[in-house]
Amino acid sequence: MSLSPTDVGHRVVVRRVLGDPDAVRPQYGDVLGELIELDAERQRVVVRTATGDTVAVAVADVVAAKRIPPRPPGSLPVADLELERIAALGWRGLDTATLGDWQLRAAGGWTGRANSVLPLGDPGMPLDAALDVVRDWYSARDLPPTVQLPLPACDELRRALEERGWSDRWGALVLVASVRALRAARLAVPGLPPVTVAAEPDDAWLAAYHYRGDALPAVALDVLRNAAAPGFAAVRLDGVPVAICRLVVDEGWMGITALEVDPAHRRRGLATHLLAGTVEYAAGQGARGVYLQVDSDNTGAVAMYEKLGFRHHHTYRYYRP
Repeated sequence: MSLSPTDVGHRVVVRRVLGDPDAVRPQYGDVLGELIELDAERQRVVVRTATGDTVAVAVADVVAAKRIPPRPPGSLPVADLELERIAALGWRGLDTATLGDWQLRAAGGWTGRANSVLPLGDPGMPLDAALDVVRDWYSARDLPPTVQLPLPACDELRRALEERGWSDRWGALVLVASVRALRAARLAVPGLPPVTVAAEPDDAWLAAYHYRGDALPAVALDVLRNAAAPGFAAVRLDGVPVAICRLVVDEGWMGITALEVDPAHRRRGLATHLLAGTVEYAAGQGARGVYLQVDSDNTGAVAMYEKLGFRHHHTYRYYRP
């Protein structure tokens, strides 16, 4: 091990052996974070990770360890499940329940996130019993039992569901960027009208939004409104919205959903201009990071967001029996 007391307080990576060190193919894992303790007497290394958790590693299990550069300015340390918990505040079910650390959500079947289980930890009972509760809860609401699995955080649960006959139906990528970096990129397009943000969507905004290409069902307005302080952003030409999105700000993160540009006005930079306006709005609300979800197969949208400075944070998949 190449760490010394002078490394305490600095960012380090510690590679440790997992399981049986004498196995034919031993497994290894990395712990990344701030070194807060190097205890020679107790023969352990203690690291505080980006999520605030402390991890103690026995010196005997350390394969390699070293100091690494500080996290780049503007980076956004947040774990997959923590970001999903925050995102769930911004897109909620209308009917909800908890099962241990699982969130059960329903909203008349409109959108996957508002009509699925979000497993953020242990359900508080054996898995088979928990899945029975899930089936009964969704059956009582005439909805198929669906679990939203953040990956790779829920890989173990994914394998357990597949062993029980559940299968992957569809999913999305979660992309993130820092507010600082997006503001520095100066994405606003000269000559376009300013972005407006309203507390309620008007009829024109609702008419401009087509979830997966379809007109909105009656339940949609209730879902769109169901957040602490949603904002309905638009770029309007002659009073008509030609680019729209919905935004929320929770715990320092802005979530962008329902982004749509009128097909007749595409390739004018409207999406980029809209994003610039929402970022300025969110900065005023104290946001430091931005997240959004993109369908896994929408390679064009992913490429556009990556060009603007977003990066892939994690994936989630929907599983059903």
